[in-house]
Amino acid sequence: MELHLTLDKFTNNVTLNTVQMQKAIDECSNSGGGKLFLPKGKISLGTVLLKSNVHIVLQDETVILGSLNFDDYLRDEKVDYPLYQDASHSFFNCSLFVGKDCENISITGKGLIDMQSVWDEENIRNIVHRGAKAIALKECKHAYIDGVTVNNCTDLAIYFAGCEHVEIANVKMRTYIDGISPDNSKNVKIHDCDVETGDDGIVFKSSYTLNRLDICDNIHVWNCRIKSRCNAIKFGTESNGGFENILIENIDIRETRITGVSIESVDGAIIDGITVRNVKMRNVNAPIFVHIGKRMRGPAGREFGKIKNIVFENITADGPYEEYEIVPWNYVSYKANDLLQKPWIFGVAESFDDTYSGNTKDSDWQMTSNVCGLKESPIENVAIKNIHFKLDGGVKEYKKDVPEEAQDYPEVYVYGRILPAKGIYFRYVKNLKIENAIIETYRPDAREDFVIQ
Repeated sequence: MELHLTLDKFTNNVTLNTVQMQKAIDECSNSGGGKLFLPKGKISLGTVLLKSNVHIVLQDETVILGSLNFDDYLRDEKVDYPLYQDASHSFFNCSLFVGKDCENISITGKGLIDMQSVWDEENIRNIVHRGAKAIALKECKHAYIDGVTVNNCTDLAIYFAGCEHVEIANVKMRTYIDGISPDNSKNVKIHDCDVETGDDGIVFKSSYTLNRLDICDNIHVWNCRIKSRCNAIKFGTESNGGFENILIENIDIRETRITGVSIESVDGAIIDGITVRNVKMRNVNAPIFVHIGKRMRGPAGREFGKIKNIVFENITADGPYEEYEIVPWNYVSYKANDLLQKPWIFGVAESFDDTYSGNTKDSDWQMTSNVCGLKESPIENVAIKNIHFKLDGGVKEYKKDVPEEAQDYPEVYVYGRILPAKGIYFRYVKNLKIENAIIETYRPDAREDFVIQ
C-alpha cells in the first residue's frame, strides 16, 4: 500500500507529531506493509517504533526534527543480564527511530533528520549527558537506509546490532558522537556516504549487547568520505566476538584527530580477514593502528584475542597538517563551542605519555602508527603494499625502548605517542610483508621509516 501522512500544523517547534506518525506506521503494518510518504515541511518527533514491511520515505523538503524535550524519547530498557560494553551500545529504546526484530524495513529519500543537539542535561541515562540515537536497530533483517541526512545527534547516529542484510547508502551526517556503527551484524553494505563526526566515523563493534558472543561478518564499505575528531574507521573498542571477511575500499579520510584506520582486539575478539585498500588520507594524525590488548572486558576466563590476515594496500597520507573546523566531540566540547582542531593539540584525554596541551605546530606532536600484537598472541599475516605517507616529522631525540605493557584505553598512543619509527612501528608480528612503501616527512626526522621488534 501507499500511505501519505498528514500532520497537525507545526508551530514554533512545539507541535509533536509522534502519535500520528506511530499510528500511520501501525496502520501500514497492519495492512501488510508498504510505503509511508512523509509530507514536505517540518515534523517534530519523539521515539517511534518501526514495524516490518513498512518503508518510510522522506521527500526532498521533509525535515524531521528530534524533539527538543528529552522526555519525549523512551527511557533505556531494563536489561536482566550483565552489561560489559559501553552504555551507548547497551540500550536501543532512547532513539528517534527504533526497530526490534523487524524485517524488510527502510528509511529513504532526500530529507533531513535533525536531532537538534538535545543532550541529556540532567544525566538521566547516566552516560555522560548523551541524548538519543537517531536510528537504532536490534536483530533486524533486510534494512535499508538511503539518501537521508542525519545531523546533530548526541548519541550514536545509526547503530544496529545482531542485524543481517543491512545497506546504508548515500547518507550524509554531521554529528557529535559515532556515525555508523554495526555491532555483530552480517552481510552489511555501507557506501557512498559522507560522514563527519565528533567521535568515530564508521565504527564496528562486536559486543555482548545481545547477551551472546557473535561476530561482524561479510561487510563491504566503499566510496565514503569521512572526517572525524577521533578515528575515521575503527574496529572496537567493544571487541568480544570478532570481525571476519571485511573489505574497505575507495575511502577519502580527511581532518582526523587520532587515527585513519584502527583495528583493535582488546576483549578477546578474533579478527580474521580485513582488507583496506585505495584510501587517501589528508591531515590525519596517525594513518594506521592495529592492536591486540589485554583489557578483557567481558565474562571471565576468555583467552586474549587474535588478529590475522590483514592487508593495507594503496594507502596514501599527506598534510598539510593545518588547523580545521569540525564538530564538537562530546558534551563538554559542545558547551564550550569547540569548533576548531589543531592537529598538534589533542584535547583533554588521558594516558598520553607527555604534555599535549602546550604543543605548537613546531613540536614533535605526531603519533606513530603501530601494528603490535602480544608476546602471548602475536598478529599473523600482515601485508603492507603500495603505501606513501608524508608525515609531519621533526623528531630529533626519542626513546628506543618501548614499554611491554600497554596503557589502559586502546588508542594509537597505548605504547607512547612517539615510537622508534617515523612510519610504522611493528612488534610481535608473524609473517609481515612490506612492499613498495615510501615514508617522507615535512621536517627532518631522526627515526627509521620502519622498526620491527
